[in-house]
Amino acid sequence: MTRKMLCMLLVGLLLLLGVTGALAQDQELRIATGSSGVANFSFQILSAGGDQQNWITFQSVPPLYFDVDFNLQTGYFNDWSKSDDSKSWTFTVDPAARWSDGASITAQQVIDSWQVQAAPLNSVGRIRTYLGNVVGFADAREMAAEDAMTVEVSGLSAPDESTVAVELVLPDPIFFWRIATAHMAIARAEDVLEHGFNEFWKPENNPIVNGPFILTSFDADNQTAEMTPNPEWWKDGPLLDKVSFMFVTDQTTVGAMALNDQIDASLAAAPSVMRAQMPDYFRQFDAIGFNTFWMQPTREPTSDPHVREALIKSVDWNAVFQAAFPIEGSGVMTTQTLDDIVTCQNPDATGYPYDVEAAQAALAASSYGSAENLPKLRVTPRGSNEFNNRALTAVIEFWRQNLGIENVEFQQDPNSFGDDYDKINLSRDDVVIRFPDAATYMWAAGHSAGPVAGSSMLGGYYNEALEAAVDEALTLAPDDSRRCELALEAQEHYEGDYVIMHFGKPLRTANAREHVKEYYSGPDVSVIEPWKIYIERM
Repeated sequence: MTRKMLCMLLVGLLLLLGVTGALAQDQELRIATGSSGVANFSFQILSAGGDQQNWITFQSVPPLYFDVDFNLQTGYFNDWSKSDDSKSWTFTVDPAARWSDGASITAQQVIDSWQVQAAPLNSVGRIRTYLGNVVGFADAREMAAEDAMTVEVSGLSAPDESTVAVELVLPDPIFFWRIATAHMAIARAEDVLEHGFNEFWKPENNPIVNGPFILTSFDADNQTAEMTPNPEWWKDGPLLDKVSFMFVTDQTTVGAMALNDQIDASLAAAPSVMRAQMPDYFRQFDAIGFNTFWMQPTREPTSDPHVREALIKSVDWNAVFQAAFPIEGSGVMTTQTLDDIVTCQNPDATGYPYDVEAAQAALAASSYGSAENLPKLRVTPRGSNEFNNRALTAVIEFWRQNLGIENVEFQQDPNSFGDDYDKINLSRDDVVIRFPDAATYMWAAGHSAGPVAGSSMLGGYYNEALEAAVDEALTLAPDDSRRCELALEAQEHYEGDYVIMHFGKPLRTANAREHVKEYYSGPDVSVIEPWKIYIERM
């Protein structure tokens, strides 16, 4: 053996020992789940929302997904094509894709799972974002029986065992992006129908999944859970031996547990004051969408557009940003509805003006005439998130100082309003899309068929000019400049209705210690490629 070959052999051996050494460590990932929003302890993989959406990919692979660099990757689909008019799409199920019992995933099983999500009974509101344009989707939901756990969508078909065919009502050149999300993960429909939509995923029901891990333990009383590797996993890995969860919603507790090495990662962020103590925990990543406050346009008194205008113009939004994000580097100011990540923004946007005189004039011009005649305002940040709570507290103070509004009821949890839940005037959420497209962003934010205007958050909102602009934009190719122009036009109409308040966005953080390797989230909130995660302590 030559000296050169010997050196190469030694280098290779050292590299192998290094990897082996890393993996010889305890490969358990300890996660504190539970957000500072309206938290829930569940591992339901079909609900397309809630805290559990962050962990879907541990148990179920999406059809396609975007990686941390916004590159499209294959999931249970490995190929796709579309017609020239972008109304007919075909997707091919990866022949390697299989369930945790070893059976191959079929095209019909994909459709069956999607149709379970489409059933109104199951309350998967965001399914409209992904399948709402499919032929027969609206009719299937409208005609569904009240107790129907599944529906039949005529625009979905399986010509053979491996092909999913989709027919759309309107052209959609980016439909393949639209379904590239963990929200389109699948389960076996027969499991759901046998055990119920909210029960099938629990270990005692032996759910069949297609992801790298299986939920093997779930204790609702002690709020703990465990996942272990799927023996029939069909991609590389997984490298972890176990993933354990505990339900912790308080940010201060999360931070203390991370410092004390009781957890490796969390859903709720540690308090921003701990940034200096745990800089690794605050590693940044990009995700689409940020929290805003929405004013309900069909409930008194925010049903009056003059009231909404007054409530917005009476607030110094730069001061609100400073109040919400007092620690430098914890957030960035936002001046328009569109997220800068979608790469289509109005470069001249400065946000709503702080104009007390105009705000007072708007309130005087309203049907109420003055603060004394204004019915109670009910507002909620929907959770304990430090940024949202500080922002809303500052907003309320500006209303008091500049408009004389004292009759405001603030509840962190919207359910605390009890019988007055349906009277909430202002609430908090983010625009949920999973790929960087301004037209889809505005559809989700303001279109009457979208998830925001179609929910209690902004239910009843309708702007004809906005909808015309969005509907046209969605039919255009993603590289067509007119698509962006129309999205900006829709944004102008939206903000002119004074239904949205943007006050800044926190910089998204990994919420994981440095020894957790290959741990990423975003642009989809679910963890990206969890089969690649491993523990390496120095």
